[in-house]
Amino acid sequence: MIVGIANIVLVLFIIATAITAVRVRELLSSVFILGAFSFFLAVLWALLGAVDVSFTEAMVGAGASTIFLLFALYGCRHTVNEEIWNKQRWLALGLISALGLLFIWGSLDLPWLGDAFSPPNAYLSPYYLQNCIKDMATPNAVTAVVVDYRGFDTLIESTVIFTAGVACLLVIRNKK
Repeated sequence: MIVGIANIVLVLFIIATAITAVRVRELLSSVFILGAFSFFLAVLWALLGAVDVSFTEAMVGAGASTIFLLFALYGCRHTVNEEIWNKQRWLALGLISALGLLFIWGSLDLPWLGDAFSPPNAYLSPYYLQNCIKDMATPNAVTAVVVDYRGFDTLIESTVIFTAGVACLLVIRNKK
């Protein structure tokens, strides 16, 4: 019950920070609000049991992205064109709202959290638990899933994060 309430509160914080990040006028405030947005997402992922996704969101979203955006902001102009700002603000708010509704619509077919009869819980989890030692010689089921069964996926995720970091460093380095 408490976890369900915490999830609802976190989702409300996530929605509030997303709307605030679009509506705020100062870029510096927007960077910090986006950092808070990523932090709330990381906490939500942790409560939902996706600790690897939570850790990645905390490190990349709340940590590295905030630092890179601050460095990028250091080289930007700090004036705002009011006419362009008003048009872009409503466009961005409309696009975020449409994207949010699309995500909600797309998630309606997903099984409920903790549903024992959902396909992942009914077929995949028992398979991994019963066969991880035989298939991969890994006694820890979590390690077997993340490293052995999903090794290529984890490698590609790491490559994407590394490439994004190198690209940000190259952009920051060329500021003269």
